Amino acid sequence: MKRPLFLYGVLREDVGDWPFLKGLGLGSPVTTDGVLYAIPDPRGWYPALLLTQARFSYAVHGMIHDASAIDMAAVDAFEGSNYARQSVPVDGWSGYSDTEAEAYVWTAELPQGAVMIPEGDFAAWLVSTGHTAYAGD
Repeated sequence: MKRPLFLYGVLREDVGDWPFLKGLGLGSPVTTDGVLYAIPDPRGWYPALLLTQARFSYAVHGMIHDASAIDMAAVDAFEGSNYARQSVPVDGWSGYSDTEAEAYVWTAELPQGAVMIPEGDFAAWLVSTGHTAYAGD
């Protein structure tokens, strides 16, 4: 079985609707440690998760899903070269024997205009700021 998938941004079901995620299992709320940024784009904002030293981390909120029925290559292609899918520890859910999930971690330099989200919740940040989420090409 594939490791579960941690979604914290535009792929969350309460943020966007993406055909390549059809078959994704129901989600449960969890957090991981890191720093979350919002990246501006003419087509909407999207998040960047940076993994950091524990003393500089915040709780980044998202959902954990069983991703065994989806094509991860399609998700990798959507995320692009600025992200790497890697294992991250998650808290708040005991549906699996381990407490790790795969997540898309930002690997590039942050672009000009990136905004830190100290609350760590991209969906709530969108609502509070009135910004729209990235909706694709």
